[in-house]
Amino acid sequence: MSVDAPEAIWYTTHMVQPPPIVEDSGYACVECGYDLSASPIGSKCPECGRPIVESLKAREPGKKKTLMATLSLVLGIVSVFVFPFAGPVAIYVSHRTRKKMKLGGYDDSCQQMARAGLALGIAGTVLIVPIMVWITIRAAGWTF
Repeated sequence: MSVDAPEAIWYTTHMVQPPPIVEDSGYACVECGYDLSASPIGSKCPECGRPIVESLKAREPGKKKTLMATLSLVLGIVSVFVFPFAGPVAIYVSHRTRKKMKLGGYDDSCQQMARAGLALGIAGTVLIVPIMVWITIRAAGWTF
């Protein structure tokens, strides 16, 4: 992250120091994203108060599985190939599943299924627009 010219002018005219550039250490809080590289492991996040140990556990892949990831993938597939109105439901289920898996301990395959369910849900939702246009044209009796 660098400070460009308009921001630099604002900082100099307001006599304020620009925010420091922080290198990404890879140790961020899973709740708020705060950089935890300078915090001791046994403490809590200074921003949100979540124990740092939970953020470190979230980085470790585990063996837990969840059926919600499978459900989001199935809904995503259904939304693309059968019933596009299942797309928003697939997006919702995938979002809830990925939020739950952020706490850690879940298998990588579950995370990939939830991610695929999200992508397919978005694709199915996008398909709703041309289908609704087609239904409107047919209902109005227009011919081309």
